[in-house]
Amino acid sequence: MDIRRYEQKDEPHWLIEQLYLNMGALLLDAATLGIDAVPMEGADLKALDEEFELRSKGYTAVAVISLGYRSEDDFNADLPKSRFDEKTIITKA
Repeated sequence: MDIRRYEQKDEPHWLIEQLYLNMGALLLDAATLGIDAVPMEGADLKALDEEFELRSKGYTAVAVISLGYRSEDDFNADLPKSRFDEKTIITKA
């Protein structure tokens, strides 16, 4: 027990990796339900800690995901997107 905490001493890093696995599931689930979702960088995580008194509860903010529905007036939603060709990004063995 507590291998990450006492033996490998990488518990904070390991916990963040677990969080990113769950974030991926959240993003996929939201898309399945037709809910727009996007992970956000540059958020003031310290401000979130303070606003929700996270540190006093033993927590800290690590990441932010925005969930919602795009505006019907979003001109960008229907514009063509630049994507790599499937053969460029997927290797089949």
